[in-house]
Amino acid sequence: MISFFLSHLLESTLVCLLLVSLACCLRKSARARYAVLVLAAAKFAIPSILLAKTGAEMALFWPAASWLSLIANRVSSVWFALFGFLSGGLDQSAYFAVRAALLIWPLGTLALLTLWFIRLRKRNSSYLTASESELSALKRASHDLGLRLPLALRLSDANMEPALWGILRPTITFPRGLAQTLTPAELEAVLLHELAHARRCDNLSSAFVHLVVCLFWFHPVLWLIERRLNVERERACDETVIASGVAAAIYAAGILKVCKFHLFEATAGVSTMSGADLTRRLEIILDNRISTRLLYIPHFLIACLALLITLVPLAGGYCQQCVSHLQKPAQTSLTEKK
Repeated sequence: MISFFLSHLLESTLVCLLLVSLACCLRKSARARYAVLVLAAAKFAIPSILLAKTGAEMALFWPAASWLSLIANRVSSVWFALFGFLSGGLDQSAYFAVRAALLIWPLGTLALLTLWFIRLRKRNSSYLTASESELSALKRASHDLGLRLPLALRLSDANMEPALWGILRPTITFPRGLAQTLTPAELEAVLLHELAHARRCDNLSSAFVHLVVCLFWFHPVLWLIERRLNVERERACDETVIASGVAAAIYAAGILKVCKFHLFEATAGVSTMSGADLTRRLEIILDNRISTRLLYIPHFLIACLALLITLVPLAGGYCQQCVSHLQKPAQTSLTEKK
C-alpha cells in the first residue's frame, strides 16, 4: 500500500512538472495555460493504479496478439528498470517514517478543509436588491457574451469587491455604491468579467484544485500551481472581455475603480475581479497584448493531454496482463521439463 502511494506521488509529480513546463510555453493564451495547470493538479486525483487495473481487466476479455504481447514485454522491462525500485520493500526506519507521515496527513487535510469552510462562511452577509440600471447592465453584458445561463445580481454592504459566488447557482455579488462610481460602459465591462467566470465554470475548477491541494497539502508544487491559477484565471477572463469588443482603456479604468473602492482577500471557490498580479494585468491590457480572437486550438490540446494521461495507464495495465499471459506458458513448460 505504501509503495503504491509513493509510486502515485512520484508519477503524478513527474507528469505535473511536464505539464507545468508545457504551460510556460503557451504564452499567447491564458485560457490554455489555465486548463493545462488544472489538468496538472487533477493528475494527483487520478490514481494510475486504478486505471492500470481496469486495463488489466480489459486484457482478460480482449487478449492481445502474440506480437503485441512481445512488445508489451519489452516496454514492461524498461518501465520496471526505471521505476521498479518503488515496488520493493522499505527498510524498518523508512517504513515507520512513512507510517507516521500517513497518520499526520489526514490531520493536515482536515485542518485546511475546516479553514476553507470558515472563510467561505465568513463572507455571508445580508444582501440587497439590485437597482434597475444594474440589472439592465447585467442583461446587456449577458447578451454581449452570449451567455444564456440565468445569473442573479445582489448587493452587499460587506467589504468586498464584485465576485461570482456559487457553483450550481452562480450569483454575482456587487458592493453597494460601486455602480455609482462607474460609468455605464465600465459597469458593463465589470459585469462581463464576472460573467466570463460563470461561462468558464471557474468556481468549480478553483474549488476542485483547492480540494486537491488540501488532500496533498505537503506537496509544494500544488501550492505553486494554485497560486499561478489565480493569475491565469483573471487573465483568461480579460481575454474574454476584450474579445467581446470592450475597449481596453474602459476595461482597465473599471478594474482600477473597483480596486480603489474595496480590497478583498481571495478565497478558493470564489471568483473575484482584481485577483493577483494586478499591475502586470493592467500593463498587458493597456499595451494591447491581449488577442481579440479566442482560439479554439487549446481545447483540442487539452483533450489530447487528458486522453494521454488516461490512456497511458490503461495501456500499461493491459500490456502488463498480456505479459503475464505470455510468461505463464513458458513457466509451465519449464515446470514440466523438471
